[in-house]
Amino acid sequence: MPQQCTLCRRLSLQPYPVTKTTSREQHPAPATRTQATASVAGRTDAVPGLHQRRLFSEWSLASLGLVGFCGMQIFGIWGLRAAVPGESHATLARALSLLLLAGTAFLVVLIDRWRRRHVDQCADLLQQTRLNAQLREEKGAVYQLASYDHLTGLPNRMLFSELANSHLSRTRRSHAPFVMMFLDLDHFKLINDTLGHRIGDLLLNGVAQRLRNTVREADIVARLGGDEFVVLLTELESIDDVARVANKLIEEIGRPMQIEEHELEMRPSIGIAVHPRDGLDLDALMRNADSAMYEAKRTGRGSFRFYDPSLNSRSILQADLSTRFRRAILGDEFVLHYQPRISLNGYRITSLEALIRWQHPERGLVFPGEFIDYAEQEGLVVELGNWVLRETCRQIAAWLAAGIDVVPVAINVSPKQLRDQTFVNYICEVVSDYGIPANLLEIEITERCVVEDFERPRQALEALSELGLKIALDDYGTGFSSLSFLKRLPINVIKIDRSFISDIRNQSNDAAIVASTIALGHNLGLTVIAEGVETREQLIYLRAAGCDEVQGYYFQKPVPAADIVDALKAGELAGGAAC
Repeated sequence: MPQQCTLCRRLSLQPYPVTKTTSREQHPAPATRTQATASVAGRTDAVPGLHQRRLFSEWSLASLGLVGFCGMQIFGIWGLRAAVPGESHATLARALSLLLLAGTAFLVVLIDRWRRRHVDQCADLLQQTRLNAQLREEKGAVYQLASYDHLTGLPNRMLFSELANSHLSRTRRSHAPFVMMFLDLDHFKLINDTLGHRIGDLLLNGVAQRLRNTVREADIVARLGGDEFVVLLTELESIDDVARVANKLIEEIGRPMQIEEHELEMRPSIGIAVHPRDGLDLDALMRNADSAMYEAKRTGRGSFRFYDPSLNSRSILQADLSTRFRRAILGDEFVLHYQPRISLNGYRITSLEALIRWQHPERGLVFPGEFIDYAEQEGLVVELGNWVLRETCRQIAAWLAAGIDVVPVAINVSPKQLRDQTFVNYICEVVSDYGIPANLLEIEITERCVVEDFERPRQALEALSELGLKIALDDYGTGFSSLSFLKRLPINVIKIDRSFISDIRNQSNDAAIVASTIALGHNLGLTVIAEGVETREQLIYLRAAGCDEVQGYYFQKPVPAADIVDALKAGELAGGAAC
């Protein structure tokens, strides 16, 4: 009979079948290993936590391996042998071993469940952290889009209002200077139209960068839209520093800027409003700074102006334009005044210029400088120009019917009119309707008419020239002054701008420009007319320089049609005989 080892005997375990039992009661031994295994399984079913399916369902493979390892260490064999009756030590050892095995399994289950719960909690925490981070990023992106200009990265109108109101509240307590600057780029639309919006966007980026680099960190720079910027100066030591800052901004922005192959120069017009003198709240300050900026544009671009309360009437007029301008066109509130051109050879009236005025029912006579820009912005300039054409032709027909010797009458044409494909046909229709000779009309254009789009205006001007109309180039010397325009366009007359005439006796540069323009015009076979002649000294100089004709207050202010009739009948005006 094989001998059992001490461990096997104490644990009542056997690796193979036996035929002899140590108990007083004989028990048949399992016949096969399968039966032994079934017997062991039958006994282990009664031990909680040791069921095989439960093990695989509750434990991980690592946990199962750990339990199996512990079991082999305890038992050292694969089978269980029935305890021998009376052997208390073997029974106790087996019970303790099973209890240790069950406790180990239970502990492993608890640890595994804790691990899974901890892993799930960590995963949830990680997911929540990621979601929070993503939410913060999206919130920051939304705030960036809502508060900053997407093109320049500057604060937009909404964020600027928040920052400015915050500074304004502190200013009320500290009584420190608080200055609002409203900037608008001069002729920016021309850059957009000629070079494209991409170049315009790059130019705006460059201007924004120069603004940031010029002001202090404590100051606020924002873009309100288009080519409009605003600068808020805070913590100034003295209000006298405002003019210095404005001049510095104009100088920095006005420096040539290289954008791809283009070298561009862009100067701003700046309007300035100071708290509390020019307004107690942000809306009032911005409104008044805007009015001052338009005043800077009107008096001379590339400059700055402080707000003046007298500008209020101008602001009210701008608001009035939006409500009744179209009605004014339809209601015949516009009138034409006529100013003669005088030949310096005999002082005869050679032609007239028709100048539009708005006979406002409440404000009286309003000059074109107040409403032409608005008409262009709102797309009403073509309609307004067509009215001028019809009224001019009607007046010429009336003079002819009255037996008056009529001289040609010049009308100013806007770039939009000249680019309109129906413009030439419309002139033909109006001239035909009133039955007047086409050569009694003259067209005045500026260089801006052909800078934006050269080909279509050239074709229109050539067609008008073939009809017998003269073409005059107005404000010569203030724009591009390109000689190619004089060569390629059917120009008959060039008009020297009044800015060169006003101080011609004292400014040698103006005198040189006027003399060279007269010589150039004569060499090209053109008639040269000087605008803005107001003094006898100017007249004497222009006559000595060889100018052909003059126009200005020295001879006649623009007057209604009824007041020019006597001069037309006489054919000349007094005032030049003494020269």
